[in-house]
Amino acid sequence: MENLDFRIFDLSPIPMWIQDYSGVKKIFDQWHLDGIEDIKAYILEQPSRLLPCLATIQTTRINRSTLKLYEANNLEEILANFAKFHFEEITLPQAHFFAGLWEKNDDCFFAPINYTCTGRQIDVQLRAHVIPGYEDTWEKILLTTEDITPYQHARRFAEAIFMHSPTALWVKDCHKIKQCFDQLRQKGITHLDAYIEQHPDFLRQCFELTVSKNVNEALLHLFKLKDQQDFDRHIQSLYAQNNYQNFYYELMHLWNGQHDLQRESEYTLKDDAVIFVVEQLNIFPDAVESWSTIQVAYTNLTERKELENHLKYLSQYDQLTQLHNRTFFNEEIVRLQTKKVQPFACIYMDLNGLKTLNDVQGHHHGDLLLKRFANILIDTIHHKPYSASRVGGDEFVILMPYATELDALSLLQEIENRIVLENSHDPRIMISVASGIAWTNEHENIENLIRTADQNMYIVKKNHYKIRPY
Repeated sequence: MENLDFRIFDLSPIPMWIQDYSGVKKIFDQWHLDGIEDIKAYILEQPSRLLPCLATIQTTRINRSTLKLYEANNLEEILANFAKFHFEEITLPQAHFFAGLWEKNDDCFFAPINYTCTGRQIDVQLRAHVIPGYEDTWEKILLTTEDITPYQHARRFAEAIFMHSPTALWVKDCHKIKQCFDQLRQKGITHLDAYIEQHPDFLRQCFELTVSKNVNEALLHLFKLKDQQDFDRHIQSLYAQNNYQNFYYELMHLWNGQHDLQRESEYTLKDDAVIFVVEQLNIFPDAVESWSTIQVAYTNLTERKELENHLKYLSQYDQLTQLHNRTFFNEEIVRLQTKKVQPFACIYMDLNGLKTLNDVQGHHHGDLLLKRFANILIDTIHHKPYSASRVGGDEFVILMPYATELDALSLLQEIENRIVLENSHDPRIMISVASGIAWTNEHENIENLIRTADQNMYIVKKNHYKIRPY
């Protein structure tokens, strides 16, 4: 270098080094002569192979900014403390750095942690350039050392917030999906839902284009997974449930240009446990055009859902018999009437003698009788699209959508047969029921039909009490 160059070098505000890498170059050349054709692959396969190379590096000059950065008075002081901020363990970025030099990359850099001569930790970014004229020997390499400590502190702080956030977070790269969507639009596809219906495997193909970038501890805990690798192995099976329906809604929002999505989803975990979550999808502002950084936040709703389901159960089921209650019965009538279900049938039933049993033997025996009869109804309509409700103290109704008179008569016969069987097993308190049926062949309005079934039941009940006054 000319003296003028050294003056510029010395006065540069950027910390700079001139180092001799000729020993490194000789080792690389020898590897090449020994038949190692891909030096980069050789280094990356086992980065520790660089250790003999590092021992050959010599520092010939540094500038004033370097002394200031490393809090040193001279080069000798830095070299004397070299072991404090350079370690023998070779990192993968460092291996890429040396491989880049061999491949004559224009910009070779990596970001190690160093220590100043006073022991203070600093984060630096080293960039290397072979000085013109020394390309064959690497005798003069110019290195710049940028202090990126504030940036790295901020990055680590952000990573810590991400990793330890109580909200489950998944960051993924969907840029290949964006490219796929762009190709579909170029082909004239305007309705993604219709395209997916014609090509059902498209959902799986799109999911496989997703690249998982990072997950935090809360997400691993939510899905009961060990680490990022465990998540990557199981994420597709989680999303493949219900034919990728959760992913389908996500794709539809992205296709329609909606970069924010919030919806409730359900997942079955490896241990078959079911969790309910709110998914919130957001595209990072600098990735709106590429979809290269998308974050999905999951809020666990499982406990709330379980409570809601329990409260719903309490509101719709009779606690004594476990049959539906009057509230469900009324709501179901409105639903069926609104849907204009045809044909329709119902069975109205009343337990005979319940009041007398309660008065003579006590309500405990009456409750046992109700439970026995309720179990008969539950078993009878099991796997059938009907509902059985306790609509009064001793009154029960089976609603039978899309059922005919023949269906109702057949079901009633099955109930009566089960009653006979139950009474043979426990003859101490016999089950006796008055029943009435109706069907929409006669009455189109469901409420009128139920009223008719009720009236038919009371005719039977009245006849029962003429024969037996209890």
